Amino acid sequence: MLVALVVAESACSKGDIDFSYSPEEPRCGQTVIFSNKSTKGDTDSKWEWKFGDGSTSTVKSPSKVYRQAGVYMITLTLDGKNYQKAAKEITVYDSIPTFTASEINIGTYSAVTFTALTYNPYSLPLSYEWKLPKDVVITDGDEYSNSITLYFTHPSENAEVTLNTTVGDKTTEKTIAYKVIETPAPSCIMATADGHLLRQRLYTGILTSPDTITPDDIQLTNVRQLIISDNILYIFELRSGAEGAIYAMDLNTGEIETVIRNAASVTDYVYSTGTISDGMLYFADIANQNIYRIPLSTRNAIFTDGKQQLYASESTLKGLASGVCGGIGVYNGITHIGSTQGIYRFRDSDIGSGNAPATTIITTEEAPLNLAIDPLAGKIYTVEGTKLMVRNIDGSYVNTLDDGIESSWALCVAGSLNYLVSADKDGVFYIPLVQTRNNTVVAEHKQLNNIAAITLTIDETKR
Repeated sequence: MLVALVVAESACSKGDIDFSYSPEEPRCGQTVIFSNKSTKGDTDSKWEWKFGDGSTSTVKSPSKVYRQAGVYMITLTLDGKNYQKAAKEITVYDSIPTFTASEINIGTYSAVTFTALTYNPYSLPLSYEWKLPKDVVITDGDEYSNSITLYFTHPSENAEVTLNTTVGDKTTEKTIAYKVIETPAPSCIMATADGHLLRQRLYTGILTSPDTITPDDIQLTNVRQLIISDNILYIFELRSGAEGAIYAMDLNTGEIETVIRNAASVTDYVYSTGTISDGMLYFADIANQNIYRIPLSTRNAIFTDGKQQLYASESTLKGLASGVCGGIGVYNGITHIGSTQGIYRFRDSDIGSGNAPATTIITTEEAPLNLAIDPLAGKIYTVEGTKLMVRNIDGSYVNTLDDGIESSWALCVAGSLNYLVSADKDGVFYIPLVQTRNNTVVAEHKQLNNIAAITLTIDETKR
C-alpha cells in the first residue's frame, strides 16, 4: 500500500521553531524522518512532538511510520511553551482511493465532512461519485465533489457511505459503514386535532420533521393542554365521563400513568387548561368556573364532584364568575387567569375572604384564548382574537406582536431557548423572546412547521 505525504506549512509557526521531513512522498510503512530545524534550544531543551494520530515523541529529530490515510496536524513544542511552537498539516494518501470523515462520533443533524483521498502522482483524469443513504441532507458539495458535507436525519447502526473514484480509466469502489447516534436536542411537542402527539427536535438552523410519540395504551381525541415538569409530560384530555383525564408520560421511557380521571358519572369537561407551580398541578373547568389543583405526585386519583381537588370557584372568589376562558399562569404567588373580562388575578389569601382581590383585573381587548408568562422578564403574552399581545406583568405597556392569527389556542414560553412559540391553522411559529422584551417585535416570526397544533409545549431538556 503506497502513501504520499503532502505537507502544508501553517501560519502558526512561531519564532525560530521549525522542522522538515523526508522523504517528500513516503510510502505507507516507510519511515518518515522529521528533522528539527529550530535555531532555539540547547542540549538541555525538552522537545515534544505530536504526530496527529495520538502518538508522540520527545526525541529532538524523531522518525515516524503512518499506517492509515488521513489528514494529521503535527506540532513541535520547545520546553512546553505554546509560544515556542511550530505546526504543519500532513495529508497521507493511500495508494487505493479511500476517504475520511471529519467526525469520529457521528450524530444526527450534526455536520460531517467526507473527503476523498486519492494518490494520483501522474495527474491522470480524476472523478468521484458518492453513494449516500437516503436519510441525509447535503449542505456543501454534491455527489461528484471530492469533498461533501452533510448531516444524517435518523440514527443508524450501519449507515453505508460509498465512494467511486475513477483515476484515468480505472474505477475503484470504497464503502465504509458508520454508526449514527441520536443527537440530544430540545423539542417542540404538539397535539393535533385528531389526538396525535408529535415531537419536533430543535436543532440550530435546521428544520426537522416531527416524529409521532402518541402512546399506544391510551386513546387521545381532544388534548387541550401539554405541560412539562421534571421529565414528565402532562397531557390534558378534555372529555366527559371516564374518558376525561390527565396523564403523565415519562419523556425518557415513554411510560404512561394516569394522574386523575373522571368518574363515569361526570358530565363536565374538566381538564381544559392548566399550569404547574410550586409542586402543584392546576386545572380548570371552563363550564363551571372552577379551578382545581393537586400535588404533582398524584396518581390514579378519581374526580367525582371535585370537592377534594377544588382550589377556587365563583362562590369562594369574588369576581371569578367573569369566566375562566383561556390559560392559567402563576407568578410571584399571584394566579393569573384568562377570563371574559381580561386577566383575572388573585392570591391564595383572597380565596374565601369575601372581598375582591387587591390585584385588579388587567383589561384586554378581547377575552384571552390563552396566556403565557415569562417570569424572567416579567411579561404576559396572550392570544386575543386574531392578535398575539404582550404586556408587562402589571398590565402596563401593552402592544400587539402579531395581528393575523387564526384559530389559535397554542402559546408557550421557553425561557432557556429564548423562544415564544405560538400556533394557528397555518403552523407553528416562534419569535426570539429577547426580541419582544421591549414589548415590540424587531425580528420576523420564524416557522417551525405547518402543523395546526391545538396545543403545544417546549421540552427544553436535550434528550
